[in-house]
Amino acid sequence: MIKKNVSQVVFDTIEGKIISGEWKSGTKITSEPQLAKELQVSRMSVREAIEKLVALGILTKKRGEGTFVNELKPSVYLNSLIPMITLDRDDFLEILEFRLIVEVESIRLFVKKANNQDIIELRKYYDEMVKYKDDPVKFAESDTSFHMKIAEGTKNSLIKKVNSVLKKLLDYHQQGLYENLGPKGGLIEHKKILESIEKRDEELSVLFMKRHIERTINDLYKIREQKKEG
Repeated sequence: MIKKNVSQVVFDTIEGKIISGEWKSGTKITSEPQLAKELQVSRMSVREAIEKLVALGILTKKRGEGTFVNELKPSVYLNSLIPMITLDRDDFLEILEFRLIVEVESIRLFVKKANNQDIIELRKYYDEMVKYKDDPVKFAESDTSFHMKIAEGTKNSLIKKVNSVLKKLLDYHQQGLYENLGPKGGLIEHKKILESIEKRDEELSVLFMKRHIERTINDLYKIREQKKEG
């Protein structure tokens, strides 16, 4: 076997068996010694690959029983994106551009699928933003919770997972935006978003969310330019 990264080759082999359906959900996979023998690699390489798959939620180890394939949903595979997304914490602009794509359609789904309790909880997070408008940390947390609630209310596991991955980065950068711009613009925009959702006005909700994120992107551009000039 070509020695590129042996544990990665083992990882790809196991993952391939799962994706192809050869190893279905609930299947007990081949033992580490047997896999090492079949693939002609060390047990250490097999163990490293399995541990990585366990960490990603694809496999589960049961003491005394062996290693089993979990019930897989598309959102499970997004775990492998976490290291790539969090490596460059400073590129908030790319996160916002990504949010523009995801959240504009997320709010459309929210209006269609959210129940009354979802909307009540969204109102709660907006009220917290108003309450903590003089506290950058708590304001940022409430702002992020508002958007996380929209993701949750879509009832789409992929959207929920993507937003969960981005949450810590958003908290960090939201504080920076607050410190540079203050809470006023964000409060006005979130109020419009919330009120359009409460009216179950899909198109208006989409419009206000789009304007909100586009305004944030433009503000970030301005802040960066000011820092360059300074």
